[in-house]
Amino acid sequence: MKRVEGYAYTARRVETRIDSLRIELERALRGVDEAVPEGRGDEAADKALDLARDLDSLERIQPRVDSWLRVAVSSVCDDPGLAPFGEGPTA
Repeated sequence: MKRVEGYAYTARRVETRIDSLRIELERALRGVDEAVPEGRGDEAADKALDLARDLDSLERIQPRVDSWLRVAVSSVCDDPGLAPFGEGPTA
């Protein structure tokens, strides 16, 4: 069960970071518009590109993390439990 909890926490964390990076990237892209006339376009654009790269990486691994969670959950759900012990067939 610990494994399921760990994967669930990791999956939630990936989703939280993706949401945060999307907001941060949108702000950074608007910042590029303001930085270009001030001569800071390269620095601002590089920051936006770094954020886009980080976002892309997380979006690419999200399905993998979700898959880990599905496998861990199914291993718990598919467990038939303990086999009957004792008397065996009566017929």
